[in-house]
Amino acid sequence: MRSDQTSWLRLPRRRRMALIGGAVLCVWHDPDPATDDDYNEWYRLEHIPERMAVPGMVRMRRYRSEGMPRYFALYEARDMSVLTTGVYRDQLANPTAWTKRLLPTYRFAQRGLCDVVANAGTGVGGHALVVAMQPKSDEAMAAWAKRIVPDLVRHPHIVAAHAWVATKAEPMSSTTALSSGSSARRPVEWVLMVEATAPSG
Repeated sequence: MRSDQTSWLRLPRRRRMALIGGAVLCVWHDPDPATDDDYNEWYRLEHIPERMAVPGMVRMRRYRSEGMPRYFALYEARDMSVLTTGVYRDQLANPTAWTKRLLPTYRFAQRGLCDVVANAGTGVGGHALVVAMQPKSDEAMAAWAKRIVPDLVRHPHIVAAHAWVATKAEPMSSTTALSSGSSARRPVEWVLMVEATAPSG
């Protein structure tokens, strides 16, 4: 999965770090290719300005895959309250006309609100490996993540690594309902993300 260079950051570049804040919204999605022009214009002109206007939303990134789903988006927030209360929830409850037209065309959609468990590195990778996991034990997974994440950034080309655990089920909203029929519900539990300067060999 590689970055398509759509990244938005509020902080000065000299303060750039692996992750900013303690919570993330991760979204896998696959718009119908027939809507690509409309989707990318919506994403650039409406979706990004709307989400970045949320107090406490500090950075957004989008990666593009050669496979399916074609896109992975990462929204970095100050803390979980940014994603579960206030302006962001108001936006989800009141989607725009453009959003209402576009989201039902998604062939696949999966999302998770997650707390950051482990975070290492200081760079932002142009390529990323993102793995969703469903472990038998949260405690064992957390212990493993805290060991493996710092070790990963010691490898060549890897600039950052993170592990996140999902909160309990996100309340349904008008916006999430628009894409919920595009795929079977697959709840996000744990996510490992590894960022690199080049794809793995």
